[in-house]
This record gives sequence, structure tokens and C-alpha cells, in this order.
Amino acid sequence: MADAVTEDESSRSVDREEDTSPSRPPQTTGVMAPSWYLKSVKLVLISLLLIQVIVMIWGTFEAGILAIRAMPYGFLNVLKSLIVNSLLILALVEISRTVVAYFTLGRVKVTFIVDTVLAVFLSEAVVTWFSGESIVRAIELILILLVLMILRVIAIQYHPSRRDNMPEPVAESQALNRLLARLRNKAKRPGKPPVR
Repeated sequence: MADAVTEDESSRSVDREEDTSPSRPPQTTGVMAPSWYLKSVKLVLISLLLIQVIVMIWGTFEAGILAIRAMPYGFLNVLKSLIVNSLLILALVEISRTVVAYFTLGRVKVTFIVDTVLAVFLSEAVVTWFSGESIVRAIELILILLVLMILRVIAIQYHPSRRDNMPEPVAESQALNRLLARLRNKAKRPGKPPVR
């Protein structure tokens, strides 16, 4: 009887050790979404990315046209137009970066969202500065920008991977690791020189 109890306890401790092994992915506590939902979300996000690419191309041409139209009013107005429009296009790039991060990481990072909102408010601050609006509006935008910067620092400082002493997953490094793994697999095939 005592042997059976000690075997049971030892098998439980082995199970606990296996559960904490680094090769096994962490178990989720939430309910898994149905596959039709995940496929429809990916379809919507791909559509959104295509629309963003079209809008960025169109916005670039529009920025050039607005800069040409501003030429009779002076070189300073041309530069103002280019700066404002390029900041808006960069805000669209940040939005697309958030969508691509969802595809690579399977989740949306708070830092990417805050970066997107920071880019939008920065362009709004520049528009306010160039348009000569009241100082109250500029102070409001500066306060919002400060709060967003503080949120970004907090999101980085208290990221779950920092709490668990794990490196934060980065979309670019994961894609690079996949590419390097493909190159290594191709190099292992007979008859091909190894890739260094």
C-alpha cells in the first residue's frame, strides 16, 4: 500500500516537471475560438491591409498634388503640406504594422496600438501648430501625447514576458528565424553547399 502511494506521488511530481518544461507551450485558460471565426477575422484583416495599401498609394499621389497646388503660396506652404500628409501616411503604416503583428504573433500588442495613436496625434499636433489655432488646443494635444507616452512606457515596463523573465516575441525576429530555418533545411539537402 505504501509503495503504491509513493509511486503515485512520484508520478505526480514527474507530471509537474513535464508541465513546466520549456519545450511545451504554455496552456491557455480561455476558450478556443471556432475556426470559422478565426478565418473570417483573417479575411477581414487581409481586406483591411489591401485597403490600407491602396489608400497609402493614393495618399502619396494626393500629397504630391497638394504640394504642387501649394507652390504659388510659397515654399513654406509646400513643406507644410508635405509634412502633414506624410505624417498621416506614416500613421497608416503604423496601423498596418499592428495588423501584421496580429498575423505573426496571434495577438495585438498594446505598444503597437499606442504607437499608432501617437502617430495620429503627432500629425494632429503638427496640423494644429501650422494652422495657428488657439494655445488651448495645442496644450490639449500635448497633454494627450504625454499620457500616451507614459502608457507606452508602462506597457513595455510591465509586459508579461518581463515578469516571466522571457524574451519578448518580436514579429521581425520570428520571421527572420523562419527564413533562416528554411535556408538551413535547404542547405542540409544532399548535393548543395551549406549556407553560412
